[in-house]
Amino acid sequence: MQVDLVANVPLGSVSGIGRYLRELHAHLQDRIPVRVVTPIDPPLTRFLPPLHYFPLGLRGHRPGSIVHFTQIMGCSLMLWRPVRPAIATVHDLGVLVCPEDELLFNRLDRWLLDLQLAGLRRMDHYVVSSDYTRQGLQQLFGIPADRIHRVQLGVDMEHFRPIENAWERISQRYGLTPVSGTVDLLYVGSELPRKNLGRLLETVAILELEGYALRLIKVGGSGGARWRTQFLADIQRLGLKDNVIVVDVVPEEDLPLFYNVCYLCVCPSLLEGGFSWPVMEAMACGAAAIASTASHVPHHVQDAVLIVEPREVDSITEAVKKCLDDTGFRDALAEKGNNAIAAFTWEAGVEQMLNVYRTVWLESQDIDHV
Repeated sequence: MQVDLVANVPLGSVSGIGRYLRELHAHLQDRIPVRVVTPIDPPLTRFLPPLHYFPLGLRGHRPGSIVHFTQIMGCSLMLWRPVRPAIATVHDLGVLVCPEDELLFNRLDRWLLDLQLAGLRRMDHYVVSSDYTRQGLQQLFGIPADRIHRVQLGVDMEHFRPIENAWERISQRYGLTPVSGTVDLLYVGSELPRKNLGRLLETVAILELEGYALRLIKVGGSGGARWRTQFLADIQRLGLKDNVIVVDVVPEEDLPLFYNVCYLCVCPSLLEGGFSWPVMEAMACGAAAIASTASHVPHHVQDAVLIVEPREVDSITEAVKKCLDDTGFRDALAEKGNNAIAAFTWEAGVEQMLNVYRTVWLESQDIDHV
């Protein structure tokens, strides 16, 4: 049994999918023969980027390997150059379940997405990280439950951990210092519509009017100039110019520092495929976290995270306010989170993935034999 991981992003990418690919590859290497393969672009793709969605094959593919598409993009290959056995990880169902994502697509983009989804339907098996995504695949695509496997995501506990001198290091590298009497909230991610930053800014504005001194530290790129323009306009409209700090470029090595210095990490996303990575990372660093219902926090750790309705500003506001008013509650939440997240290791997730590979491999051998 050997596995080819299909990469549409570089192995060193700091994106969520890049991290997924990198961690999966790293933890599988000592267990089974595994390699990263990339789509072969048609000629002229450099001049006509949409051609990237019409790959001619997979560079480095070993015939007979389990081909694991690590995201939906790239699955269109199954329409004209199918490979077997093939599985795909579905991180989330995007615009199919989140209307706000419609803003991301023009007519060409939506057609290209539909092309990927058509290829997705032809996979032998599927990997998801939540029951919500599993149910979506069943309901929207009619995929049988026994072909969909839930595999938990992991956190690198050696990287995301409590760090004593975090403020000192942030001050040296980013010129950012704590402000006496001001509480720091942290948001990690882009400014795409699904991230729901507008409502988070409204929460900060409401609490400022109520007399709380808050600063929102937003870490991560915008996801596009259009979304940065909207984000800055919302800040201006709400009078929060002095309450929001944007740190665009943060290398992976520095990300734990920001989780360590925040009073509270807030993740109000409208859509996540499974347990939100920023929430998990915050918990691993010992920070208290607020997640949305879209994060699909596993039932057995729900008492370690505050969960809000992301479309209701009052829900987000009350959760933040509860942590501001009760430091003891906030500290207990952080401790519970740090203890609960210990079970979410990449080693545990990869063990589950290996079971999926074994199922797919044995099934493929039976088919070949017949």
